[in-house]
Amino acid sequence: MDQHNILLINPWIFDFAAYDFWIKPIGLLSIGHYLEQHGYRTHLIDCLDRFHPLIPKVKQKKFGTGKFIRTEVEKPAILKHVPRKYCRYGMPVPIFSAALDQVPRPTAILVTSGMTYWYQGPQFAIRLLREKFPKTPIVLGGIYATLCYEHAVRHSGADIVIKGPGEIAALNLIDDLTENHRTINAPSVPFPIPAYHYYRKLVSIPVITSMGCPYRCSFCASHLLSGTFRQRNPHDVIEEIEFYYRRRHVRHFAFYDDALLMNHEQHLSVILDAVIEKKLKVDFHTPNGMHAKQITPDLAERIYRANFRTIRLSYETANPLRRSDIGNKVDDEALANALDYLEHAGFQRKAIETYVIMGLPGQTIDEVVEGLLFVVSLGAKAKLTSFSPIPGTMDWDRAIRLGNMDPEIDPLLTNNSIFPLHRPEFPYEMFQKIRNLSKVLNYGLDHGINLFDRSRLAQIAANYIRKG
Repeated sequence: MDQHNILLINPWIFDFAAYDFWIKPIGLLSIGHYLEQHGYRTHLIDCLDRFHPLIPKVKQKKFGTGKFIRTEVEKPAILKHVPRKYCRYGMPVPIFSAALDQVPRPTAILVTSGMTYWYQGPQFAIRLLREKFPKTPIVLGGIYATLCYEHAVRHSGADIVIKGPGEIAALNLIDDLTENHRTINAPSVPFPIPAYHYYRKLVSIPVITSMGCPYRCSFCASHLLSGTFRQRNPHDVIEEIEFYYRRRHVRHFAFYDDALLMNHEQHLSVILDAVIEKKLKVDFHTPNGMHAKQITPDLAERIYRANFRTIRLSYETANPLRRSDIGNKVDDEALANALDYLEHAGFQRKAIETYVIMGLPGQTIDEVVEGLLFVVSLGAKAKLTSFSPIPGTMDWDRAIRLGNMDPEIDPLLTNNSIFPLHRPEFPYEMFQKIRNLSKVLNYGLDHGINLFDRSRLAQIAANYIRKG
């Protein structure tokens, strides 16, 4: 087969805020790896690569994270009411153009997409790519393309939109374009194998030890994007970590699993035991919340000894009835026990962040405040996250039934930064007040002061939120 050049593009983020928490386009990198295995030459331009060789030196923040270069842009008309600056995050456009000049003329261009409300990034990239390569087929895949397929077909500007896992679909499509008579009929590749060789400087990488999630949380689209829950062979994970540690000198590894602790005796514990035994001096991070019920004293010890530096737990809500929507995967006692085990293992409580969700359909202000105060009462930080409605989830349908959201809503309006549901009893200003409360509570913990008194402060905080 003649060599064909396939260009991979990870586009910019358009949003009110964005930060590099170990972000990498895992799906796109896995597609690149798969295409290379089948004889194609691939090239990547990652607009979110802070260490791209054409970008001036960028300051590195804590644990390999950092700020993206940002360029303020005009806010879309439907977001004019939001009193915040709107920016394009990622490499400046002239650098993108220069990077395009450095790659051979592509046979096809594959563009990925992230959050549904980030669709302006792929849209903008496709427009620039069309100017540069007017006759080259442009294919769009990723999260937005999968969850908002019809919208992507109508508005992205791509010639072809791929829905769902992309490795085999991309290979079959490019084989067809290049008249290579080969068809792979398998539904998907079991696990993504990202190719990180595209990056000249590699400070951190995400690690995927499993796909999907056994739970069906009302707000989550994991089952739509990743299918049934399955776990990798832990020895393959160990080999991957050790390879990038020794060969590329990577020190920061972020677990992006939705259910990292499931079956941990045969899975995560095996990985951590190997890391400890091999004396790998790495830092682990859990940007996705771990399930508190599955943390045992022994597992907490392993997590500490393997050097987890960013610990996040899932709590979500203080409402027992709403917990049934998230599979009863956590309760107050389980969270308290998990924090006890982690502290006994050596972690500081104030360094452990616990997710509390705000804005779920039908959720009250009191429920959110109660969740924040309970987490802080345990000495852990409350990490407030606002609900973003995702097509195909139970809460998407629930928001429509309650009249909080138009079923034809523009994905830009589902941005969790703007609290999208139209609820007079829970306006944007209230969202800001609760966020300010969480900042004050966490600030107190940072300075050795727990501002929460279970009887009096709960009432004061609730009154503050209601009356302003």
